[in-house]
Amino acid sequence: MKTLYILSLCLFIFSASAQSKVFMKRDEALALAFPGADRISKREVILTEEQSREIESLSKSKLSTRLYIIYEGFKGDTSLGYAIIDTHTLRTKTETVMFVINPDGTLRQTEILAFFEPPEYMPGNNWIALFYGKSIKDPLKPGRDIPNITGATITSDSLSRTTRQVLALAAVVLTGLKPESDTED
Repeated sequence: MKTLYILSLCLFIFSASAQSKVFMKRDEALALAFPGADRISKREVILTEEQSREIESLSKSKLSTRLYIIYEGFKGDTSLGYAIIDTHTLRTKTETVMFVINPDGTLRQTEILAFFEPPEYMPGNNWIALFYGKSIKDPLKPGRDIPNITGATITSDSLSRTTRQVLALAAVVLTGLKPESDTED
């Protein structure tokens, strides 16, 4: 009986770890985001109530936090852009994603740093690339502007929502490049 218990425990641990994956650590991700940077600065941003409401309005979604860590890469005195790392829950487990924003407020790069849901729910690089070059001025609704991921609707909804939030954060806090007026949902 004891052997069966130990075997069951080992199988549970092995199957859980086989589904969980950390792809890249923060420092590796930042080096990828800002190749050739002389320095990368880090700042904590605590959104005001007004900023939170504006970001929620622009992104058409509710924020789960008002605290963000923003990294900015520099070559000399020139900004290479911003990186925002976000961890959020999908179904019951988390994913951690780094979004790299150009100085003009457009999305340059998205890297999934950790994904703890089953691997078949993870979005592919081709789907993620559909967001590149987009800003908060672009419509980014899954199923309408961006195709859903078959069999992974929660993942596509979550990553689309988080992308809109990060782009809205960049427009409100970093670049000031906001849409002239909200477009209808």
